[in-house]
Amino acid sequence: MKYLPKIATAIALTALAVILPGCGGSNSNNTTVAQEKSCADITTTSLHIPGLVVTSATVVNASTTTATSQSYPTHCDVLGKINERTGIDGKPYAIGFDIKLPISGWNGKFFYSGDAGTDGVFFAPLGGLGSGQTTNALSLGYAVASSDGGHNDPTSFDTSFGLDPQARIDYGYNALGTLTPLAKTIVSQFYGTAPTRSYYMGCSKGGETGLMAATRYADQFDGIVAGAPGFDLPKAAVAQIYDSQQLLSIPGSSNVAGPPGVGGITGALSSQDIKLLSNSILNKCDALDGATDGMASDTAACQAAFNLTTDVPLCAPGGAASNGTCLSTAQKTALSNIFSGAKDTAGNLIYADWPWDPGITGNIPFVGWAYWKLSLNPLLGPMSVGNIFTTPPTAVTPTNAATFLTGFDMNRAYPWIYGSNATYTESPMSFMSPPDRVHFTTLKSKGKLIVYHGAADPVFSANHTINWYKNVAAADSTAANYARLFVVPGMNHCGGGVATDNVDAFSALVKWVEQDSAPDSIMATVSAGNPDVPASWSPNRSRPICAYPKKAILKTGATDLESAGSFVCQ
Repeated sequence: MKYLPKIATAIALTALAVILPGCGGSNSNNTTVAQEKSCADITTTSLHIPGLVVTSATVVNASTTTATSQSYPTHCDVLGKINERTGIDGKPYAIGFDIKLPISGWNGKFFYSGDAGTDGVFFAPLGGLGSGQTTNALSLGYAVASSDGGHNDPTSFDTSFGLDPQARIDYGYNALGTLTPLAKTIVSQFYGTAPTRSYYMGCSKGGETGLMAATRYADQFDGIVAGAPGFDLPKAAVAQIYDSQQLLSIPGSSNVAGPPGVGGITGALSSQDIKLLSNSILNKCDALDGATDGMASDTAACQAAFNLTTDVPLCAPGGAASNGTCLSTAQKTALSNIFSGAKDTAGNLIYADWPWDPGITGNIPFVGWAYWKLSLNPLLGPMSVGNIFTTPPTAVTPTNAATFLTGFDMNRAYPWIYGSNATYTESPMSFMSPPDRVHFTTLKSKGKLIVYHGAADPVFSANHTINWYKNVAAADSTAANYARLFVVPGMNHCGGGVATDNVDAFSALVKWVEQDSAPDSIMATVSAGNPDVPASWSPNRSRPICAYPKKAILKTGATDLESAGSFVCQ
């Protein structure tokens, strides 16, 4: 198996959320609760919830597979939808859901499994726990819920749902707000008691949804893990177009039509060019943490140390192909513009700058730097911006995506993504961003939030997340009591990269919530089968991922560079 990281009716459901509490209380991991009803008892009629349709409730027998994160116990699998309607585009819509209920061994807790990409499917219905993890929430005894984000798309690449205003809002936050109390109602009826703890975990778009959980719906959750949160997704999508425009400015480059992994930008940067850039960053930054170990663990110091102009050889004008020995002036200009962040013609920053990190050599499908910048961005950037993140929407398909990309005017970005009208009453930035990203009043009183982000993430900038956390800490000096950030050196989008990318953030969250043990660091190891990791690394390499702003520094006198015990957070 290839290595791939794991990435309503509002009034009625709000009332149910009030009378069926989903948070608080205490429950040990050893406690189990027996079911009160049979799976067949979960029906549309028995639940009496307006707008709800239970399409099936089936007992699924236990299964074990080679990939243990895909194993599961015997459970009741409830599939359904709520708020069926016809959109203004004439297409059918509903918020689809998958709720999995352990037949035996329920630990009394609820787990909302986050979405990803442009939704349309149940991304991690077993309750994914992150890159490299060898189990899932369902196997740990949690009742698990997941949503399709309010539209059905088996490919998860069709962004045309953005032509419907309600589908936009469901995708941004309403699917989460609708399904969470509904799922807890079903859990409560099945077991005869409400969950004693409620958790959320997701990465990428699921990380954005995690911050929605921490702001709009913080009363519904005791603990939240938000990985690589794209909480300014419209801006990030515009930045994807900007990056593609920069790469296409390199002489000899072209945009080849085709699906992800087949089409994309060719002739701009070769794998040898990217390796040269990675090695140049590593040469300047590797030893800054005290250890020459193939990692740049001091991300902040690396930004000050590395200089693209002086630290990467420049090819002679008109010279032969570099074969990874130098970069042309055009390549350096494009890379400088990309890492400095997307800007309009007046030089105003649209999204965020990006940290230099040697992990950019990662090229695992859907998470690696080259895969996103050269393969996915040219297609998904234009389709997401045109259909979902502009007001009014501009219909963009694979057929006209390249034309939309090359003709996109960065000066129009803000009017589009902040725009609204009588039909599209919420702007893209409104339905895709937390209403207050700095003041976590409800979360502060009862919940915990862990955010993690790979320093070499090519989709959402780690600098954007770092800047957000700095603002949270500036607004509240006690922020670390309820929210902590962990930056993973070398890691790509939600996993992969030249990194110890197996970060067990969920176990750290549960310990924080249930034992009041705040994580100063999270142990990380190399995910089994990660092809980006050098052969010189031990497959058992481990590192502490430190709570920001601390970083892992080699202890004085330590010599074992494969062990987390040789490093200290400071």
